[in-house]
Amino acid sequence: MRSMAVMVDVPNRELGVGARRVVGLMEDNATVGVCAMRDGDRIVNTELEFNLGEAARLAELILSGDARAKTTPGLARILSASVAMLFRVSHAAGAFERQQEDFDGGDADDLGNQQEAGGEEDPDR
Repeated sequence: MRSMAVMVDVPNRELGVGARRVVGLMEDNATVGVCAMRDGDRIVNTELEFNLGEAARLAELILSGDARAKTTPGLARILSASVAMLFRVSHAAGAFERQQEDFDGGDADDLGNQQEAGGEEDPDR
């Protein structure tokens, strides 16, 4: 038996009243588990397990247009579980809190203030 820190807990509409689907991080802090369970369950089997690094790589492949990556079994659940879990963790860490700094109208490091490189120019120079 392995433990999992539950990060997302939503109603499971496929199984009806009293059913939930949970997403959490396994004890290795790299594997995400997706489980279907009923109210009161303390022990369940994972329906799906995947590594966060693999999910990130899969998302990059799909964004790049890799047609083969789009056929990955469980793709929708992998990406949905990743987004939901990472959002909850980021939100809990305060990543989306509004900054209370004074806005000075611009920043010297703002990308809008930088010159564009021409077609033949090397942007690394």
